[in-house]
Amino acid sequence: MSLDEDLQGAVARGELTAYYQPQIDLGTDRIVAVEALARWEHPTRGLLPPRDFITRAEENGLIHEIGDFMMETGCESGAGWHGHGLDLEVAVNVSAVQLTDPAFLGGLSELLETHAMPPELLTIEITESQLIEDIPMVATRLGELADLGVGISIDDFGTGHSSLSRLQELPFTELKIDQHFVQDDDETRLALVAIMVGLIRDRGVRVVAEGVETLDQLRRVRDFGCERAQGFYVSRPISKSGIDSLIGA
Repeated sequence: MSLDEDLQGAVARGELTAYYQPQIDLGTDRIVAVEALARWEHPTRGLLPPRDFITRAEENGLIHEIGDFMMETGCESGAGWHGHGLDLEVAVNVSAVQLTDPAFLGGLSELLETHAMPPELLTIEITESQLIEDIPMVATRLGELADLGVGISIDDFGTGHSSLSRLQELPFTELKIDQHFVQDDDETRLALVAIMVGLIRDRGVRVVAEGVETLDQLRRVRDFGCERAQGFYVSRPISKSGIDSLIGA
């Protein structure tokens, strides 16, 4: 309860910030995208990751305020990099709760225009487990987002127990393989992952491997046919100034 109360007004007090985790292209090893991740600088508990407060925010309605902040911050950062001639894609996590808000689409369109952010440089991420709760509603919302020209990514694939055939109802452009598959050493399951990646790519969808923590895992996901990789081996989430240093902005 104390944490819920503290979260009230955290955005207005400037306690929320965005960290960015790089993604590399496995063909060139260049940083081509970043995922914006919320961090809460709690006045007494220190820097808190999303798992400590996002679920609470979804339950108490504050997710709209936090989500708006993250989307604006992500668009502002992406537009800034674009202005420096660096077309770095920015992925922002969106809760299914946010998608139910009729004002979400208009607000996003306005943000893109205000910051002169090319829509193709923005990717909306939504987790698989959230998608399967209401596929028809989500499909409608994501279709509207696709019409804006933004990318749509299914995050944590493999954790929501949905099939690829069911997900085909959605207009997604990217699928992120959950870290549990990337870090698994069971040969049978790894063979299944390789087949799955092939099926996804045959559909023209980009595949990103999450949770890559070792060189062996990096080589493995490259062999699978994944196009991008993200994880501690590439980089931990870092501040915008840290990203600026990495990419020479």
